[in-house]
Amino acid sequence: MATGPNLQPQTVNGRLKLDLSNQGLTSIPEEVFDITDLEFLDVSRNKLTSIPEAIGRLQKLSRLDADGNMLTSLPQAIGSLQKLTHLYIYDNQLTEVPSGVCSLPNLEVLNVSNNKLSTFPPGVEKLQKLRELYIYGNLLTEVPSGVCSLPNLEVLNVGNNKLSTFPPGVEKLQKLRVLYIYDNQLTEVPSGVCSLPNLEVLGVGMNPIRRLSDDVTRLTRLKTLSVPALKGLDVSGNPLTYPPQDVCKQGTSAIMAFLK
Repeated sequence: MATGPNLQPQTVNGRLKLDLSNQGLTSIPEEVFDITDLEFLDVSRNKLTSIPEAIGRLQKLSRLDADGNMLTSLPQAIGSLQKLTHLYIYDNQLTEVPSGVCSLPNLEVLNVSNNKLSTFPPGVEKLQKLRELYIYGNLLTEVPSGVCSLPNLEVLNVGNNKLSTFPPGVEKLQKLRVLYIYDNQLTEVPSGVCSLPNLEVLGVGMNPIRRLSDDVTRLTRLKTLSVPALKGLDVSGNPLTYPPQDVCKQGTSAIMAFLK
């Protein structure tokens, strides 16, 4: 006789966690929403097409993993989870993100990659504690302008979209360490990138970039000022004519030496 999933939560690293991942679930058992002390719910890699509004009863939830399902929408109640710090909803079929997500005051990590998003809800600038934002593998034609008003953002991945422009104000992301804008329709590296003192990784491959803009040379100046400099510059897959391809193949140091 088949048995249902184990609905007994465990204490992991001091948090009450319920792991229902890889269970072949087509819906979340109703009993889950009676565990009101739950802090970490993992329903990833199942066959879920929706999450019920009852998720709003889990007011102590700080992390929700729902990646790798078949979700086509999210409940509005997700915006009521005021203690949520980590939200993983990548690898689904989402066409939109509820506006309430941008009202989660404690959200630190948001991953909505590999969905079918063509827009992002307004108000992302309200996520003042956000450290990591992953939106790669969607259908976005623009980066939400509010992204450049996130003072604590350290990682931004908007690769594999349909971006042809980047919003002004990138230079305000002074804590940014990692920026991926690969596989888009950008013709130049956003100029503000060169004013980011903590940037370590910049991935711009697979864009129609034919020339590294003059602004990129400012990265050399950042090094001479002893500001933490770039560890990697990925320009693979671009039809670069300057610097020459043989220079690009030698890596960052060769590019920087050529540009001096």
